[in-house]
Amino acid sequence: MKTIASRTLAASPGKVWADLEREGAVVITKDGVPRSIMVPTSDATFLEDVQELVFARARKAVRAIRARSADTGADALTRADIERETKAARRAIRRRARRG
Repeated sequence: MKTIASRTLAASPGKVWADLEREGAVVITKDGVPRSIMVPTSDATFLEDVQELVFARARKAVRAIRARSADTGADALTRADIERETKAARRAIRRRARRG
């Protein structure tokens, strides 16, 4: 995958479009740090392409949630533990609602 500086994108967008068509995707950098990935799309595939990006973000979020749960030990909670925590949280919410 080709890397292109954001200045090149601003100064020579035609070159970037040509690179995108040839490479299939390009990484846009700012100060040498990756900031974006450009991928080609079309009228025919736009909705599908956006859906793929949304699904990819969702998969990334689920991985992060699973990693955090493993780090905190929450992945070892039993169903009964979860029910107990849920009931306690709901009680606390009701108490705050009555006070406020």
